[in-house]
Amino acid sequence: MTVADAELRARQWIHRSPLPLPELAFHHILAAILRGEYSPGDRLNTARFAEELHMSLNPIREAIIRLRDIGLVEVTPARYTKVADFTADESRAAIGYAGVLAGTALKAILPTISSEGLSDLVACAEEIGEADGVDGRNAAVIAFLTAVADLMEHPRRAIHLVETTILAQCALQFGEVAGRDESTPAPFRAAEAVGHAMRAADPDLTEAAVRTLFEHLAESSAAVSRSAPSRLRDVEPAA
Repeated sequence: MTVADAELRARQWIHRSPLPLPELAFHHILAAILRGEYSPGDRLNTARFAEELHMSLNPIREAIIRLRDIGLVEVTPARYTKVADFTADESRAAIGYAGVLAGTALKAILPTISSEGLSDLVACAEEIGEADGVDGRNAAVIAFLTAVADLMEHPRRAIHLVETTILAQCALQFGEVAGRDESTPAPFRAAEAVGHAMRAADPDLTEAAVRTLFEHLAESSAAVSRSAPSRLRDVEPAA
């Protein structure tokens, strides 16, 4: 699974999907969160999801546990399940951590990647700096991380990067953007440095450049979040 597939797979769950029921439920709930149908602090009604997906509560609960483990939801037994606060430190930290994972992966991948694959990665990296607006940049960040995950041969490590990317995507997507200086050259220069390092086929330089790029993105998110009021709403017990 990659982040890019989440929305597509969420649309394919209804008829004869080969995916296990908990995986179907996971994609369905994840896609709803990413589409903004549920905001940070909103409660999630497991009975409603079971009805929407025509399945029992057990696979829904399994999906909720996975979402909780990633950091997308908060669960209080016998009280409520709610969408996490994506401006919290642990959520924002996923942005930088995704860069650590991607940088480490690229250090191993770079010596064996094809020229075509390398060109695609370079294009993804440079798009982060060249994208128009915050939304475009965020989409480019996710595309880059997804491209790295797709090239990873170790399944567990790839899944770890994917799940970290999902949380990073939420932290980027739902973080306050008011007052953010979109004209700052830091992301552009950092993304450009990643492209140069990959073109030079230098694994160590690539790893360092990717980490630096995501440190810039994480710092920007943290600075904006500290100046923004909380948007969490009161929640009610879930049915």
